[in-house]
Amino acid sequence: MAKSVGKTGMVYGVEISSGMLKVTKKRLEKAGLLDRVELYCGDAVKMSYNAHKFDAVFMSFTLELFDTPEIPMILNEIKRVLKSEGSLGVVSMSREDGKSIVFKLYEWAHKKFPNYADCRPIYVEQSLTEAGFRIKSKDKVKVLGLPLEIVIGINLS
Repeated sequence: MAKSVGKTGMVYGVEISSGMLKVTKKRLEKAGLLDRVELYCGDAVKMSYNAHKFDAVFMSFTLELFDTPEIPMILNEIKRVLKSEGSLGVVSMSREDGKSIVFKLYEWAHKKFPNYADCRPIYVEQSLTEAGFRIKSKDKVKVLGLPLEIVIGINLS
C-alpha cells in the first residue's frame, strides 16, 4: 500500500498488537517506505482519527477476528473516519456457501482451538450492507478450500 500512494501519499496502520507493529515497522524500514506510513497501536472500535480523514480503508482477515456484536461498531467507526463516497475494502473468510468439508472442519477447529484457528467465517457483504455501505464489487475465491469474500463498499455518509 505504501508503494501505491506514491511519494506524497500516506498510509495509516492501526494494529492492536504492539509486537505486530514492530514487525511492520522493521519491514517498512527495510523496504525504504517508513516515511509514507504512520503506525498507530490501538483498537479499531475507537480510532483516534478525525472524522472524514481517509479516502479508503482496507482490512484483510481482520473483521472476522471481532465478536459478532462488535462488527457493526467497527464498521460504524470506519464510516466515521472515511470521507463521504470513500471506499472500504474487506478480505475475509465467508460464511456464504460454507458447505464444503474443509469449511466445516475449519469451523470445528475454530470452536475447539480458537488460539490456532482464530478467524471465523462471517457474512461480509451482508455486514457491510447492514452498516450502510453501498456494495461496489464483490468477488468470491477459495484459499486452501476455504471460501473468501473480497468486498468493496462505498461510504454513503
